[in-house]
Amino acid sequence: MTRLVHHRPSRSWLDRFPLGNGRLGAMVGAGPGEIRLGLNEATLWSGGPASQDRDPVDPGAARAALARAEELFDAGDPVAAQAELGAIQHRYSQTFLPVGELLVELLGQRGDIAVGRELSLDDAVHTIRHTGPGAEVVSRTATLRQADVLLHECRVAAGGGMGFRISFTSPLRVESSTASPDGLLLVLAAPADAAPGHVPQEPAQTWELPGISPVRVAVSVRLVHDGHATADDDGVTVTGARWLRATVAVETNFVRVGLAPGAVSEAVDRAVRRATAPPAEGAFEDHAAASRELQGGVRLVTPGSVGLLDPEAELAAPDPERLLPALFDHGRYLLRSSSRADGPPANLQGRWNAELQPPWSSNYTTNINTQMNYWGAEPTGESDAHLALLELLEALADRGRGTAERLYGAGGWVAHHNTDVWGYSLPTCGDASWAIWPFGGAWLVRQFDEHRRFGAMTAETLARFWPVARGAAEFLLDFAVGPDGEPATFPSTSPENSYRTGAGTSALTRSAALDLALLREVFVMVVELAAAVGQPGDDVALACAEVLPRVPGPRRTGDGAVLEWGEDVPAVDPQHRHLSHLYPWFPGDTAADEPTDAVRRTLDRRGDDSTGWSLAWKLALAARLRDTDRIERLLPLVLRSAEDGAGERGGLYPNLFAAHPPFQVDGNLGFVGAVCEMLLQSHRPGRIDLLPALPLALRDGRVTGLVARPGVLVDISWSGRRLVGASLTARSPAAAGTLLVTAGELTRKVRVPHGTRVLLDANLTPTDTDPMENTQ
Repeated sequence: MTRLVHHRPSRSWLDRFPLGNGRLGAMVGAGPGEIRLGLNEATLWSGGPASQDRDPVDPGAARAALARAEELFDAGDPVAAQAELGAIQHRYSQTFLPVGELLVELLGQRGDIAVGRELSLDDAVHTIRHTGPGAEVVSRTATLRQADVLLHECRVAAGGGMGFRISFTSPLRVESSTASPDGLLLVLAAPADAAPGHVPQEPAQTWELPGISPVRVAVSVRLVHDGHATADDDGVTVTGARWLRATVAVETNFVRVGLAPGAVSEAVDRAVRRATAPPAEGAFEDHAAASRELQGGVRLVTPGSVGLLDPEAELAAPDPERLLPALFDHGRYLLRSSSRADGPPANLQGRWNAELQPPWSSNYTTNINTQMNYWGAEPTGESDAHLALLELLEALADRGRGTAERLYGAGGWVAHHNTDVWGYSLPTCGDASWAIWPFGGAWLVRQFDEHRRFGAMTAETLARFWPVARGAAEFLLDFAVGPDGEPATFPSTSPENSYRTGAGTSALTRSAALDLALLREVFVMVVELAAAVGQPGDDVALACAEVLPRVPGPRRTGDGAVLEWGEDVPAVDPQHRHLSHLYPWFPGDTAADEPTDAVRRTLDRRGDDSTGWSLAWKLALAARLRDTDRIERLLPLVLRSAEDGAGERGGLYPNLFAAHPPFQVDGNLGFVGAVCEMLLQSHRPGRIDLLPALPLALRDGRVTGLVARPGVLVDISWSGRRLVGASLTARSPAAAGTLLVTAGELTRKVRVPHGTRVLLDANLTPTDTDPMENTQ
């Protein structure tokens, strides 16, 4: 069990500890005499589905601009060609917003107050101790999953009764606010539009727009206690109490990803019902037990593992042996806390944002960041969290069908580099190096297909996913395959990099490396999916199979690195944070068995230091290359303090949030995926590699509950970076069979039947079997 602790008050938002149940998020802060609960809700976004329809892109102008851009590009003028593409760019996606902050003031404490704070990652319970002369107050907070409310409790552990003051503030528009001795009820309105910071010519927030009905959010706070309560316009005061419990319900009138909001009254009714339903006695204990069950059997234990970790002390002198296993646990906790099957996926900041104009709108950036959030989901058995992507994909498929036809004259559907809960699918305004990228849908469907490849996809989910994946491939066929049947992409960019030309800089190319890699992997995926749904003769699948042999593989530059653009051109930023042209090696796998010297050369050229999420990508690539020396160089960059950083310099904030900077959760969640690649790899069909790339921080240890493709539970123990033993268990009949298992130089074929755990010794020799009652 990992517990994070601070022996002092919180100093900033990034010093608070996070809670979340997949829908609700809370940042818990504490100072002398007060507790602050910063609240978020997954569906509270600015704008609405009609935001995409404002100032529409003219289809005729878009087609003409694309044709003119291609003429200029073919004539050798990529700079002028790129300038033409402004005609296909729209506005921007919408913004993930904060709900507000609940303030609990401890009125009875006087003098010097010591504050201690602790978050149990296993129990998902936050505890605060306020200790002063003659009084101690212990507070617990949790975001309950089953009741879907935040529960906060204060108890006077020492001393007599005391007073509490409860109030709520929000940066949103307050449409109504009432306070009674029983609690608070507020109805808040999101803005009709919220512009990102890189569009300064637009108002940061526009509260009313024709045709857009913004989300409304209801906040209901129910108070029970053993004192006396009075209410005024600003809050509730409780006196003479030894305990107080606040049940906080947050509900919006959001209906479904991609659909317009519904009736406000229904959200208010839900909030009131949830808040007034009294939590059962022992609610915190029941919640802790459910939280431990939810995380499954995954445990990473090393000699350096610690039960109690003070992030501030650790970051002052980072020790990878202590921080690595803790950060692995922390990342898994953040994924469970910010994503679940019945809601939107985790965004750039997971579920935690305090700003009306957060960095990059705290939205979904689909040229790496959204996908990276889920790299560790299937290997750690967090399939429920991964399912959140499907509803977003369905909305994008719906909204992106019109975009594909109007902009490109193509069938199927398309999404670009930014989206939101409304399914925004257009190219945004901004630099072409990131905005002109029609492969967001392709990468998202390929990421979600890991749910199938790990053997977790049910027949129901497959039936939903198949038309979405088929539509993405249909667009790619129309967009990238010419009349001669040869695949090539235009317009094409390598997110988010640019190159130098004699006339200036440009990002525009033909057939960037990432485009071709995604073409290959999506086409392979659709052929496999067609067979899985019993439609091997589907026309899109057949077209994919026909084109596949003609899609070029990775290409090299003149000096032996991996080619990034369609031609060997000099990068504006040779150390750019994106590693898009290395996609075939990770997270893709189509180049798994190709020589890796070009990848190593490319990583050398990119350099080690970068943003938090880029460091996670480099770690995963190093693991695929089995380059432990590179991992050893990268880990200190990931595990350092971000407090004194500047520029694109990753690291960790005092609550272990990863820095881009600023905070982005993908650095935390991508790190989980990278560690999984160090411990276990299964990207080669029919093969499982145990302990392929252990750093010194993991030289001794054991891990349980990991999942390998095509759905095999794996436990491993090791010492001195060498295998001691392992067990394999097929989770379903489809995952059973004979697998090639490796560990270092050892290789053995192992039969893994369904329902039986196969035990392997240090030489990969099966030593015993253990019947399993339930491996689903």
